[in-house]
Amino acid sequence: MSVWEDVVTTGLIGTDRRAVPDGLPVSWGTELDQATDPAHAVLSLAARHRAVTRAGRLLQSCPPGAVAPPSRMPVASRAAHEILVRLLSPPQVDLLNLWLAAAVRHDQRVSAAYWTPLAMLAARTTELDRAVLAKGLGERGIWFVEQNPQWARLAKSLRSHAQDEIPPERDASGREVTAEAVRARPDLIMSSVTEWSNELTRAVLDIIASGQLQQRGVRYAATVGTRLPLQHYEQLRLAVQHITRREQSLTPAGWRSVREALLAMERMVWLRMEMRSAFSGEPIMVRRLEIPPWDEVP
Repeated sequence: MSVWEDVVTTGLIGTDRRAVPDGLPVSWGTELDQATDPAHAVLSLAARHRAVTRAGRLLQSCPPGAVAPPSRMPVASRAAHEILVRLLSPPQVDLLNLWLAAAVRHDQRVSAAYWTPLAMLAARTTELDRAVLAKGLGERGIWFVEQNPQWARLAKSLRSHAQDEIPPERDASGREVTAEAVRARPDLIMSSVTEWSNELTRAVLDIIASGQLQQRGVRYAATVGTRLPLQHYEQLRLAVQHITRREQSLTPAGWRSVREALLAMERMVWLRMEMRSAFSGEPIMVRRLEIPPWDEVP
């Protein structure tokens, strides 16, 4: 006779005529307290049996769970993800777009550990480029986003952009510009399609160092930093070395503005150099530029 049959028999006959079973299966939990009223003990055993039966019973039918597609691109390096962590805390959307684009151009993808923070950020702002995010996540990452109903709109957008072509670093839809034209209209440099010459880079650096852009100088310099050829980094060093207070008549506030602009440009270019090194595995061959306060410039 099984334990359950023994419990049923005891319940039918009565605890005054039959003892409560004490040899319980391990799955039924701890032994009964001998001080418990026998009638209550039988009811307790019946409840335990019911719980074990419901918890241990196989479902009659269960459809198989969704299977994630395989990952086809290799994961970016640890060094690349260390940069990604810096850009996520706090989120710097423009730089995250650069990181994702660099990853895609090197046929690498984001580690699964960062799918959630990127999806959460993309769900809050449309400034995070959907095309590079979709490519950076890969098919498996997009599938992951699709599993969360709260990200349904984002998932649909990523799926629609998954096949988009990622443009090269230099947008071919722009036009050729000259140094003279840029000196007259500084924003023309943003539409240049040709490889920047040394003269073109010097023109941009002169514009920033002149202080003529005033309050928008930092933003302009940072944007230029996303386009400046990395091999022209040393020109930035030379420009900083030649700036002295004797050369120009700027107010102290103007000098601070110029310095902040050059710092913004240097940070952006150096970040791109770090990204290239992290994704390609090639070391950075130049020493980083330090821009001291102007009173320390010789």
